[in-house]
Amino acid sequence: MPITIRPSTLQDAPAIRRLYQRVSAESGGLARQPEEVTEEYVQHFLTRSLAKGVALVAERTGELVAEIHVYSPGLQIFAHVLGDLTVAIAPAAQGQGLGRRLFEELLTRVQARFPQVSRVELLVRESNARAIALYEKLGFRQEGRFEGRVAGAQGLEADVPMAWHAPMPAD
Repeated sequence: MPITIRPSTLQDAPAIRRLYQRVSAESGGLARQPEEVTEEYVQHFLTRSLAKGVALVAERTGELVAEIHVYSPGLQIFAHVLGDLTVAIAPAAQGQGLGRRLFEELLTRVQARFPQVSRVELLVRESNARAIALYEKLGFRQEGRFEGRVAGAQGLEADVPMAWHAPMPAD
C-alpha cells in the first residue's frame, strides 16, 4: 500500500496526537512520554508550523503513519533559521525509507517557501545512531554535544545538535 505525504492541517491534530502517543511509548521514540503529548502541545507546534514553517503528514490507506514539522523561532536575528524539528513515524512504518522521504520533502518545501532560510536545526539523542546516520546522509552536520542532557533508561546521555545548511546559490 503506497504512502502519501501531504501538508498537515489543523484537522490532523487528533490523529497527530494519537501517533505521537504511540511513538512516545517506544523507548527513545520521542522526548515526551505518552501522557505529556497533550492536545495543547500538538496545537502549539501545529499552529506554529503552519504559520511560520512546514508541517507534513504521511498516510497509508487513510491512516496517519508519520508527521514532521519545523518552524521559525520568531525572532528577527534568527529569521534565517527553522528549528524545533520533530519527526514521528509509527513503529510499523519504520525502516521503509519513510523518514528519508519526509525529510527530503520537508527540505524541498523549506527552500521553496522560505528562500531566506539557510539553516534547519534539530536535536537527536546520542544513542539514536540510526537517526544520526540518516540525518548525515541528508546533509545535516553534528555541531557539538549537550552532555548529560537526556535522562533515559540507560542513564544520562548527550543530545546532539545537528544542522542542515541550504546550498549556496551559484554565481
